[in-house]
Amino acid sequence: MRSNLIEAYKKGMQAYDSCHPQTMRSLLDAFHSEWCEFRAEPSQEEAWDVLHSFGRLTWKLTGIPLFWLAKPTVEKHGRRFAESGCIRSSRNCSGNCCQNNSDG
Repeated sequence: MRSNLIEAYKKGMQAYDSCHPQTMRSLLDAFHSEWCEFRAEPSQEEAWDVLHSFGRLTWKLTGIPLFWLAKPTVEKHGRRFAESGCIRSSRNCSGNCCQNNSDG
């Protein structure tokens, strides 16, 4: 099951990134947003989300894929993509992603 979530994560992130190109600004904004969410309501899940967004930023800067360390977030995004075709939660999905018509 977990390997299926990893594959769904890869497909989901590829689809999301092709629809929403990741710039330094967007990655910094995502990290800041996750950090603020963590500070407002500290939890283990939010900590993983902070690590994931920091890992995506680090990957952009160095090519080192530290985001894989945030396995709970990776699996969460994989599960969401497998179930709904979007890595974002229903609360945060704007519904205008181009990945909705990929692979299916």
